[in-house]
Amino acid sequence: MSETTAGLPRMVAPAPAVSTGQPTSRFPVMSGFSAMLGRARPVRWHLWLAAIGLLGLAVRLFYLFHWLHPAVVEGDPYYYHEAANLFAAGRGWPDPYELALSGRYVPDAQHPPLTSGLLAVPSVLGFTSFLSHQLFSCLLGVLSIVLVALAGRRIAGPVTGLVAAGIAAVYPGMWLNDPLLMSETTGILTCAWIILAAYRFRDRRTVADAAWLGAALAAVMLARAELALLAVVLVVPLVATARELAWRRRIALVAVAAAVSALTIAPWTIYNLSRFSEPEYLSTGLGSTLAVTHCPASYSGRYVGWWSFDCILALPPSPQERSERDVFYRRAAYDYIKHNERSLPRVAAARLGRTWGVYRPWQQARLDTIERRPLLLSQVGMVTLWPLEIAALAGVVVLRRRRVVLLPLLAVPIALSLASVAIYGTTRFRAAAEPAIVLLAAVAITAAARWLGRRVVARVPR
Repeated sequence: MSETTAGLPRMVAPAPAVSTGQPTSRFPVMSGFSAMLGRARPVRWHLWLAAIGLLGLAVRLFYLFHWLHPAVVEGDPYYYHEAANLFAAGRGWPDPYELALSGRYVPDAQHPPLTSGLLAVPSVLGFTSFLSHQLFSCLLGVLSIVLVALAGRRIAGPVTGLVAAGIAAVYPGMWLNDPLLMSETTGILTCAWIILAAYRFRDRRTVADAAWLGAALAAVMLARAELALLAVVLVVPLVATARELAWRRRIALVAVAAAVSALTIAPWTIYNLSRFSEPEYLSTGLGSTLAVTHCPASYSGRYVGWWSFDCILALPPSPQERSERDVFYRRAAYDYIKHNERSLPRVAAARLGRTWGVYRPWQQARLDTIERRPLLLSQVGMVTLWPLEIAALAGVVVLRRRRVVLLPLLAVPIALSLASVAIYGTTRFRAAAEPAIVLLAAVAITAAARWLGRRVVARVPR
């Protein structure tokens, strides 16, 4: 690059890298590309992101109309769809299955409310069909691409942000759940948000950023209850390790994040406490989940680490009131765990292996068809997962060498791994960690491209 001074050209150094802890690249092509996209031409960066977002939408819509339409509406997708319509119609939060089968209004909180709450937006506007909700869910998937791009830009620069967005647009792990109408879509969305919020807090450490982090934590918990673990795995350690701040300041920021998170969740929690006989804060679904995953069928045999509905069928009849049923199933599961403690390490390893695609992956892909995932696409998702996991590990090394804080990217994989060990192993649980995998892989890919570029330039005769 050059400027003109007194009619003569004057060479100037490229603009410094954004403040991300990343060293300025000595590879002129990548540095120039980064400057063009992220600093010299910010509009162009957003145009590239818009193009990638449209690509991601096209992928999701092709998947929807080629593979899933017309849909068989059953299971969890039916729950989310009907709960959204009932909520939008002002009927509260009953069990949609019970309402459809018997006409009885039974208060329920089988799943946290965010997925159905978001789907209620098109319902309020008159778009109540299952297809309308599928299309809206695809748009939420595109929003996840945008958040991943913004997080990548903040972590490692504008080029990394676009690379991460490109992966998120086409990688099956980011879009397989969107048209299915599953809570994994909101799990991916909120986890991308909390990663972005965590790095924003780390960069600025203001009260507003702590509040934003608390709001993101609440959204994650309202999407996937098991990710409440992020409060202790991510938020508290992230704020507590801000050594540049005095301890009083750190405690105050933790309090702000906790207060905002609690206030955001409070309406749902108060609503549940007012309608159930047993205390329920986020969901009444833990007991039934534990009941189908802690039993002989899931502790041994071909499906170790998975779940079996036969486990519940083997139990005595459960109470009809949903919180009492939750307690009943939890006690049955805890009793089974107590009497089978020696099997826990082996079962935990199988669960973890299933979640991360390294234990009986082809069987797991077949099991995923229970949730209406096309077998071929599940297999493609598994095959593409493996190189991304390797690249993500390389990304950890790259960021470690750059002294970039890794906790926001590692917290979600750690939290969901803990949840998976305690509950069961499945592709669905990994979904919340896909943004972190994509971001870490993008860091590694961009770093590798810069390294290769420097090697090429070094060999060019001068």
